[in-house]
Amino acid sequence: MKTSSVLGTGRTALVTGASRGIGPLIAREIAREGNHVVLTGRSREELQAVTYDVRESGADVSFLPTDLVQPWAAEALVQTVERERGGIDLLVNNAGGDPQREFDRMTLNENLDIVQLNLVAPLTLSHSVLGGMLQRRRGHIVNISALAGRVAFPYTEAYAAAKDGLIGFTRVLRNDYRGRGVSASVLILGPIRGAGHGQRTADQVGLKLPPFATASADAVARAVVDAIKHDRAEVVVMPGPGRLMKAAMDYFPGLGPAINRISGSTATMQKVIAFRKEQNHVADS
Repeated sequence: MKTSSVLGTGRTALVTGASRGIGPLIAREIAREGNHVVLTGRSREELQAVTYDVRESGADVSFLPTDLVQPWAAEALVQTVERERGGIDLLVNNAGGDPQREFDRMTLNENLDIVQLNLVAPLTLSHSVLGGMLQRRRGHIVNISALAGRVAFPYTEAYAAAKDGLIGFTRVLRNDYRGRGVSASVLILGPIRGAGHGQRTADQVGLKLPPFATASADAVARAVVDAIKHDRAEVVVMPGPGRLMKAAMDYFPGLGPAINRISGSTATMQKVIAFRKEQNHVADS
């Protein structure tokens, strides 16, 4: 089944998490294919700035501020876009993130908010757009996941659970609906430099992300369009034999902590946790 029909003039794409980080780059790549792109994120000001910036290249974009941590927000967002645009052909579930704090130091609700943003919101958005896609027999859903769960990345319990769940969700969704014209792909990200949560954290803490161990944010944006055009099930975006590493983690999960120690990830995250504690201490004082 070809899914490239979701790209092009007259097609509408919804990109979440588009106010900063990787989201604006993904939106720009999709807009280059001719789509009208609806940007969404929490900050109206940042969305407006991104919209103006992308429009300068002649792209057809609009924006709708939405806080996807709120349980009702996803369905309301889809209803608004469908009412204004007549349907959504492409959904990119990019919104996500993690506060990078210790699991036991966060409240239960704080951990559940992480799951809500990284897993429940993508499921809700996908469920909301699916009816229209099936009716038109045309649609593609791209979920942005991470390798965090597979390598037992330190201090990311709720985030890792959500991102691993997103991989399983995409696999089953793709299998169940691809024959009816609606496909799904998942991008599994390793460390990303140049934009995104990891880069912002590195900048805050004063760390430098090494080019040889990270993929560029632009590579992620290009991978989204490639996944749609070629209807790829899973794309691992990381330097080196990323897919091989993911497969190794599936068979030998105990390797994850060792790889984290050898690569310096554990030490780095300990610095991040110490930085977050200091931030909270200053804020509380």
